[in-house]
Amino acid sequence: MLKQNPSFHRICLVAALTITAFTGSYAQTKPERNYQFDEVSIAALELYRKENDTEPKNYDKMLSILDERLGKVKDKNTYDYVMFVQFKSRVFIEKGEYHKATLPMEEGLLISDAATPTFIDEKSAIGISFFLAQLFFQETALTKDKAALLALYAKSELYITRWLKNTPNVTEDGLTFFSSLLYSRAVLDEAHPDKARLNQALELIDRAMHLTIRPKDNLYLYKMACLQQLEKAAESAEIFELLLKRKPESKDYWKQLAGTYMGLDQAKRAIITMERAQALGLLNTPADNFSLFGLYFNEGQFEHAAELMEKGLKENSIENSQLNWEMLANCYQQLNRDYKAIDTLKRASKLYPKNGQLDLLIAQNFYNLKKLSDALPYLQSSVSKGGGTKPAQTHIFYAYIAFELKKLDLALEQANKAITLPDGVKEGTRFKKAVEDAMAERAEKLKKM
Repeated sequence: MLKQNPSFHRICLVAALTITAFTGSYAQTKPERNYQFDEVSIAALELYRKENDTEPKNYDKMLSILDERLGKVKDKNTYDYVMFVQFKSRVFIEKGEYHKATLPMEEGLLISDAATPTFIDEKSAIGISFFLAQLFFQETALTKDKAALLALYAKSELYITRWLKNTPNVTEDGLTFFSSLLYSRAVLDEAHPDKARLNQALELIDRAMHLTIRPKDNLYLYKMACLQQLEKAAESAEIFELLLKRKPESKDYWKQLAGTYMGLDQAKRAIITMERAQALGLLNTPADNFSLFGLYFNEGQFEHAAELMEKGLKENSIENSQLNWEMLANCYQQLNRDYKAIDTLKRASKLYPKNGQLDLLIAQNFYNLKKLSDALPYLQSSVSKGGGTKPAQTHIFYAYIAFELKKLDLALEQANKAITLPDGVKEGTRFKKAVEDAMAERAEKLKKM
C-alpha cells in the first residue's frame, strides 16, 4: 500500500520548453517597451539566428556567439544582457542540459524585475517563473545535501507561487505540478510531514479537478497520497474506489485498496476487495491467493481459509510448501477437526519425508486427542529425522509421553538427549530428575513385593 505516498514523477521539460514560450520574441518585446539592441548586439543576434535556423543546429557555436557578446556587455543591468542570457538558457534547454539553463534564466528574470519598465514582458516573465520552478524541482532529484535540497525546494515553490498568482487561467498540468512539489517537500521528513503544505496541495488538486470533466489519474493518486499522510485513510480508500471505476484492470489499485482497508482495520472490506479483483481475473497469483487465505485466517474464518488452501495446494494456485500444509492443518485444528488435521499432516509428510517437524505436529495432535500411544511412534520418527525446528523440545515432549506411558527407560533416554542440546539443559535436567525419582520409586516397590 501506499504509505504511504505514490512514486511522483518528475515533470518532463523537453516538449514544454519552446523558444518563445518563456522569453517572448524580440518582435513582441521591442515595441511594447521600446527597448533597442545596440549595433553590436544586432550583429551578434543575426549570427545567432542564422545558426538557430540551420539544421542540425551547432549548439556549441551558438553558445560561443552568445558568450562573446555577453563578455562585451559592460553593464549587466541592460536589455541587451537580459535578452542574451535568456537566449543562452534557451540553447541549454534545447540541448537537454537543463541544470545549465537555470542560472542564466533566473539571472535575466531578476535583472528584468529590477528594471522600470521590466526588460521582459509580463506574459513571458510568468512563463519563465513556471519553467524555473520545474528546473529547480528537477534538480532536487540529484541533490543529497539537505541544506541545498531545501534551498532548491524553496526556489521552486517561490517561482511556482509567482506563476499561480499572476496566471488568470491556470491549467490542470500547472496545478498538478504545484501540488506534487508541495507533497514532495512536505514528506522530506517522513516522521514529521508538513501538514500545512499537504493541505495546500489538496486544495490545488481539488481546484485542478474542477478544470476538467475527466481528471487525470495522477491527480487522484496525489490526492490519495496526501490523505494518507494526513492519516485520512478512509478518504483515500474512496479515491481508490473512484480510480477502480475508471480503471478496473489495474492490479496495483486493487492491491492498494485492499492494503488501505487493512490499514483501517477493515479486514472484511479487504477480503471483498481481493475477491472483486479475482472476479475480474486479477490478483490470482500464488502470492495473492495466499494473501486472501491470510485475511480469512486472521479473521477467524477458518472454514473459508481451509477451502482456499486446499484448493490452492491441489491446483498449485498457492505455493506447495511445507509451511502451507502446516497452515492448512492449523485451520482444521481451529475447527476442532483434529483427525482432519492429522490426515493433512500425513499427506504433507509424504511430500516432505525427511522433515521431522511434520511428525512432531502429528504427535501433538494425537496428544490433544489423548491418544498417547498413537503419538509415540511419530515422536520416534521425528527425532530420527532431527526433531524438527526445536529438537530439544521434541526430545522433552517425547520423554513426557514416554513417562506418561510408564516407559521410564525411554523417558530417561530422551531427557538425556535433551540435556545435550543448549536449549534443553534446564528443562531436560529437571525432567531427568523426575524420571529418576519415578524409577527409584518403582524399584522400591519391587523390593517390597
